[in-house]
Amino acid sequence: MIKGIIESIIAAVIIAIVVGVYRCVVGQRIKIISPQQNGFLATAETRFGVVAHPVHGTLKHLPKGHKIWLLVIDEKTGKTWPQGFASVEFSKEQGTWSGYINVWGWQNVTVAAVVAPPTSQEYFNYFQRVGSKTNHEPILGIPAECKHRDLVQVKVPKV
Repeated sequence: MIKGIIESIIAAVIIAIVVGVYRCVVGQRIKIISPQQNGFLATAETRFGVVAHPVHGTLKHLPKGHKIWLLVIDEKTGKTWPQGFASVEFSKEQGTWSGYINVWGWQNVTVAAVVAPPTSQEYFNYFQRVGSKTNHEPILGIPAECKHRDLVQVKVPKV
């Protein structure tokens, strides 16, 4: 009888570990749903004085202290610009998010959505603070600690 109880406890622990790992890995998988790969960005809108294109996606779970950030990557150089002029809004209940990007008149860009831990957020916020003094010089890429990310290559509609 005790052997059966111990086996049940071990099985419950194994199941809890598997469920926890699954939620951690799959639950943090961020996905851009609009725009779609090789599609066009949506029509630009003015947000906070910036001409910006909306971007939407899904995420089941945003870890405590983390935020979603959008980045624009120049496909030719790989240089990256965090998009902090408007915070990405996350709906925990719906598992969806929405934000905006500015594409500076390029024809094609890569849009990245990342689940940013606090240290990456500090880096991106620093970029925003000093950007006006440095003509928004790009960062060299997505920080490695932003492991949960999705990227789509898109075309910029002509105005």
